[in-house]
Amino acid sequence: QALAHLEAYIDFSEDDAVEEEVLSRVDVTVRALEREIRGHLRDGRRGELLRGGVRAVIAGPPNAGKSSLFNLLCEWGAGKTGIIPGI
Repeated sequence: QALAHLEAYIDFSEDDAVEEEVLSRVDVTVRALEREIRGHLRDGRRGELLRGGVRAVIAGPPNAGKSSLFNLLCEWGAGKTGIIPGI
């Protein structure tokens, strides 16, 4: 859902009314996902994979926001970002 809302934001970002609504929905969706993940982390055995780590792929074209998403998920600047593709 968050991805669909972000794509809509990118496609229709010129419309301020759409922008605010879409970003609000993304925020709500991501916060709900964060609460769900934190619940799994607190839940003994079921949180084992999350505590121990998982392998995931964030794929997309250059400058699509992959590093920015990675940094958001890590809650710190682990990935490099820049205006030059590949950085």
